[in-house]
Amino acid sequence: MTTAMVTARVDADRKRDAEKVLKRNGRTYSDVIRDLTDYMADTGELPEFEKATLALIEERERRRKLEIIGYFANRHLPAVEDGVSDEELLARERMGRFGEKMV
Repeated sequence: MTTAMVTARVDADRKRDAEKVLKRNGRTYSDVIRDLTDYMADTGELPEFEKATLALIEERERRRKLEIIGYFANRHLPAVEDGVSDEELLARERMGRFGEKMV
């Protein structure tokens, strides 16, 4: 069997904390990475804890997007003026802001 090295960047404090847990359980980072790699290669899937983590991230992102949509959906909009085009409204707004017509 040919082996390959896997390198990852992690927060130094988190790494030390995790190493304590691994040591208490008689494991090393290499053991855990090998087990994880074997699991994914054997099953063709992510482990359940990773699926759950991704689901939480997706749910938070969905809620964040819904909040943004809600913010814009609930904004007060000025009343529509009959017979005035969007271009005319834009021209009026520019005139009010910049004091001159923009071409």
